[in-house]
Amino acid sequence: MIRMKSFIRKPWFQMVLGGVIIGIVLIAVDSRMNFFHRNKNPEKYNGAVEMNSNETYFTKIEFSETQFDFGKVKEGDTVMHEFKIKNTGGEPLMIYKAVGSCDCIVGLFTTKPIVPGAGESIKVYFKTIGRKGQQLRTVNIHTNTDPAESMLTLTGTVE
Repeated sequence: MIRMKSFIRKPWFQMVLGGVIIGIVLIAVDSRMNFFHRNKNPEKYNGAVEMNSNETYFTKIEFSETQFDFGKVKEGDTVMHEFKIKNTGGEPLMIYKAVGSCDCIVGLFTTKPIVPGAGESIKVYFKTIGRKGQQLRTVNIHTNTDPAESMLTLTGTVE
């Protein structure tokens, strides 16, 4: 009995016990509060931003190219290529984010809406430090188009 009392007084045990109790309470009230279930309502658009589907304005994007081969470069160089884009739809084009396939590649873009018919560019930078050999790197561009994601690719060899 004395062992059990000293065990219960340990701070780590009290924290674990408190976490278990909180977890049980959350699970018990989940049926009313919906903490763990996402609303799969087709009237909601869950892209880079969340909004009602009938208020979402989709447009079309056109790339002059989606792949670029930078050839051979020395390790330590930074490769940069501009991908030209054009809004070919009837609504303003928004670029929400650009996600690189690793921390060595990044896409820089305008945060302003691109009006229908206008063009812009996305600058993709690839740092070659510690990246010897054949390379294939990508940047996913998230926009208000359908589909919402487009992929830009850089390939080449780092010597």
